[in-house]
Amino acid sequence: MKKKIVFVNASLTDGGSERVMSTLANYLADKGFDVTMIVVRNRERTYKLNSNVTDVQLTYKNNNKFYILYKRIYEIRKIVKQLNADTIISFMTDINFFTILSCINLKKRVIISERAHPLLINVDEKKPLYIRIFRKILYPLADSIVFQTKFAKSCYSLKMQRKSFIIPNPISPNLPNVYEGLRKKVIVAAGRFSEEKNFEMLITAFSEVSQIHKDYKLIIYGRGHMLRELKLLRKKLKLEEKVKFPGYVENLMECIKDASIYVSSSDFEGISNSMLEALAMGIPSICTDCPVGGAAMVIENNKNGILIPVGDVKALRDAMLKIIEDKEFAKLLSVEAVRVREKYDVSKICKKWIDII
Repeated sequence: MKKKIVFVNASLTDGGSERVMSTLANYLADKGFDVTMIVVRNRERTYKLNSNVTDVQLTYKNNNKFYILYKRIYEIRKIVKQLNADTIISFMTDINFFTILSCINLKKRVIISERAHPLLINVDEKKPLYIRIFRKILYPLADSIVFQTKFAKSCYSLKMQRKSFIIPNPISPNLPNVYEGLRKKVIVAAGRFSEEKNFEMLITAFSEVSQIHKDYKLIIYGRGHMLRELKLLRKKLKLEEKVKFPGYVENLMECIKDASIYVSSSDFEGISNSMLEALAMGIPSICTDCPVGGAAMVIENNKNGILIPVGDVKALRDAMLKIIEDKEFAKLLSVEAVRVREKYDVSKICKKWIDII
C-alpha cells in the first residue's frame, strides 16, 4: 500500500524552501508515494508539480486575518483526515505553526523543517513575540524537525535535538553541463531583494573592483521590496552601465553558467540553492560565512570556493580581485566546486527524507 504524504507549502513562487519542497514532492511521487501538496498562499507560481502530485490550492473569501488563520487550519486538518495521510511535512516557521495546530490529536506523523535562522526573527514578521511564543509551545508537538545545518540544530533544546535530523538541500537534476569555454567578465548573484541578502555590500565592493577592472559587469537576478534602494545605490556609485537587475528568471543556471564569479553576500542564510548550483556548475564562488552555517558546510575555504566574514566589504573586494587576477586559482576553485554535484545529488538527499518519513 502506498504511503500517503501531505506537504504543506507557503506557495510555489521563487523561494528557496518552496523550490526544495516541490523537488522533494515530485521525487517522492515518482518513487510511488501518494503525494498531496497543499499550497496556502495564492500567488504566482514559478515551480511546477508533476502530474502525479495532487495539487490543492487554498482560497479565501475575504482578507480578514483571523478568518484566513481559521480557514488554513480547518482546511489542512480536513484534507489530512480525508486522505488518511501517514505523514505531514511542512517548511518555514508560520506554515509549521498551521500544520502542527491542524494535526493535533490526529495521531499522524508530523515533520516540520526550520529553514531560517532560529535565533533571528524573520524581517517580514510583524509580531516577533508571537513567533517566539508559538515556536516554544508548538514545535515540541512535532514528531521530528529537520534542519539544514548543525548550527541551526544546536539553537534548540536537547529534547528537540534528540528528534531532529540534518538534511541539506538537493541540487537540481536539470543543471546544464559545466561550461568549458572562456568565461565572460561578469560577476553574478541571485536572491530575494531583502535586507538579509545584503546586496548593498556586493554593489559597494564591486564599485571598487570596477575601478581596477573596468570591463567587468555585475548582474543580480531576483526581485523584492529593496529593488528601489539598490537602484539608488547603483546611481550613487555611478554604476548604471555596469550593474544590472534583470529580475527573476526560471533558467538561472543557463543564464549564469559562463560567469566568472558567483557571490552570496547574505548576513544569514540556510543553504542557498543558487550557491549550491553555482558551485555545481563550476563557477568560482565567494560566500559569506554566515549563520546558519550553510556556506561553511559546503565550501572548504580556498579549495572549492572562498568564505569571507559577514558584512566585510574589503574581504569581498579582495576575493573578487583574487579570482579575476589569478587564473590558475580560479580554475582550481572551478574544478573542485563541481564535486558538490555528487554529494548533494537529488536522489541522495531525497533518500534521507525517505528514511525519516
